[in-house]
Parts: sequence; C-alpha cells; structure tokens
Amino acid sequence: MRSRAMLLIFAALLQAGCYNYLPLRRSSLVPSSYLAVTLTESGSEELGPYLGPNAHVVRGRYLAATERGLAISVESVESRRGDLARWAGETVVVPGEFVRAVEQRQVSRSKMVLLAGAAVAGLAVVYQAFGPASGGDLGGAGGVSGPSPR
Repeated sequence: MRSRAMLLIFAALLQAGCYNYLPLRRSSLVPSSYLAVTLTESGSEELGPYLGPNAHVVRGRYLAATERGLAISVESVESRRGDLARWAGETVVVPGEFVRAVEQRQVSRSKMVLLAGAAVAGLAVVYQAFGPASGGDLGGAGGVSGPSPR
C-alpha cells in the first residue's frame, strides 16, 4: 500500500512538471486560464501586506480585467527567495503598474511525450522482471496432489 502511494506521488510530480509558462499579451487573456504574474519591485513592496513579504510571482486563475487591474484567484505566491505560499483561491486584484510580466501555463507536448516514453519503458522493465506468470501456477501440475477421485 505504501509503495502505491509513493508511485502516485511520483506520477503527480511528473505530471506537474509537464507545463511551460509562455509570455502572454494582456489583450489575449481568457478567463479561467492559469497565469503566472511577475511583480515589479514596487509591486512587491505595495502588495506585501496582502500577498506576503517579498512577493515575486503570483500564480492562479485569471478572473477578469477590472479598472484597478487583473483579478486573479490566487493558488500560490512565490517570494523572491523562492519560498512558495499556498493559497485557497482568494481573489486578489493586481494593479497593472505593478505587473512586470504575464505568462500563461500551457501543456508541454515534448515533456508529455517524454513522460509517456518513461512510463512505457517502466512497464517493459516490470514485465521483464516479473513476466506474465508472476501470479503463480494455477494449473495444478507439479507439487503435492491429494488423493485421486474415483
């Protein structure tokens, strides 16, 4: 059971790594897309009371553009030191003057192909190691047998 949990955690980590962040123009923002908004130095200072000290990158789902800035349902905030703070989807408006860059998360086809190849190779290794008859012999041939029926 424990090995199954470890395998699931490993697979989830691999899946999480199958994304790239690509630069995006604000005019092409689509609601519910997953964004990474990099803050300016002044944005980090001004939004510190809301996002935490030294906030650098705000990640979450884009909700809408308001007159005050980008409304984001925040999933995490990364500090300048690389610390990651998890959020529960709280809405934060990031004013446009505090945004250095906006990137959209997209699936990386090359990483997905690499993951699929690694999975197939792993299955081949397991099959070679244990083979199709790893469950034991169910045919009854060999071993001790009981009295024969009359």
